[in-house]
Amino acid sequence: MQHERARGTVSVHLAIADDLRDQIETGALAPGDQVPAAVDLAAKWGCSAGSARAALAVLKDEGRITGGRGTRATVRHPPERTTLSLSHKWSQIQKDLVLRPPHEREESGAIELTAGIPIAETEFSARYEVVHATEHQADVFGIELGDEVQKRSFEMVERKSGHRISWSVSYIPLYLIRSNPELLDDKNEPWPGGHQHQLYTVGVELDEFKRKLVAIQPTPGDRQKWGMDTGVAMILITTQSIDIQGRVVEYSEAVYPADRTEIEFSEPLKRWGTAAPKFQMGDN
Repeated sequence: MQHERARGTVSVHLAIADDLRDQIETGALAPGDQVPAAVDLAAKWGCSAGSARAALAVLKDEGRITGGRGTRATVRHPPERTTLSLSHKWSQIQKDLVLRPPHEREESGAIELTAGIPIAETEFSARYEVVHATEHQADVFGIELGDEVQKRSFEMVERKSGHRISWSVSYIPLYLIRSNPELLDDKNEPWPGGHQHQLYTVGVELDEFKRKLVAIQPTPGDRQKWGMDTGVAMILITTQSIDIQGRVVEYSEAVYPADRTEIEFSEPLKRWGTAAPKFQMGDN
C-alpha cells in the first residue's frame, strides 16, 4: 500500500519521517537494519536532536520501527499473518460439523478453522459467569434490562511464546440454555463442535450471522498480553448469532492484532443467465 507524504510546509520531524519511511518501503532499510541515531539524523538535517527523536517517534507509532530508549531503533520485521475467514463457507463448515459424530467435532476447533493453528500448540481457557443484561444487551436480545445473561470469556494462548492468540467474550440469555445444565459449566469447555453444537442441544438452529468490524487502540496491558509493538491497532469484531426464528441468541466480541490478521470475506453473486440483457456500446 502506498502511503501519502506530508504536504505543504511541514515540520522538519515530519520530513525526516517521510524520508525514513521511503527508505523502509523501498527496502533501502530492510527489516532488522538499524535506523540512524537521532544525533546522526540531527546532523544530516541540521535540526535539533529533539526533532530527530520526534521523527523516530512517528515511525514507532506507525509500527515501522522498534526499540529506542537506550537501545538502537531497528526496522521492524513484518509479523506472520494469519487469515481469519468470515465467509459463509467457514460458518457453514461449523454448522455442518454440528451433525457429525463426536470424534469429528473434537478434531476441528474454531481456531484451527480460522487461523490454522493446531490445538496441541495452544492453551485454552474459558470462564462462565451470570451477569445482568445492560441496556445495550437488553436491546440486542429483546429482553428486559437486568435479565440474567451468561457471560463467556474465552482465551487461546500460544504455548511457545506465552502470547495471546485469540480472545473473545460472548453473551447468551440464560433462559435459552438453562434446560441443559452442561451448558452452564465452563469445565465442559472446549466443547466439541463449538457454540453451534451447544445451541443445538437446546433446540436452537442458527440461520445468520451479522458482523461489524472497527479499529480500536489497545492499552499497554493489551500490548503486553498479545506481544504487540507500539503503533499497532486492534480489530474488534462484534457478531450477532440469529436463529431460524429471527431471534438474536448470542452476541460476541472478539479482538485481533491488526498487523497479523487478514480478514477474508467471500460474496457470491447470482449469475444473470441466458435472459440477461446484452451490453451495448454507449450504455451507461
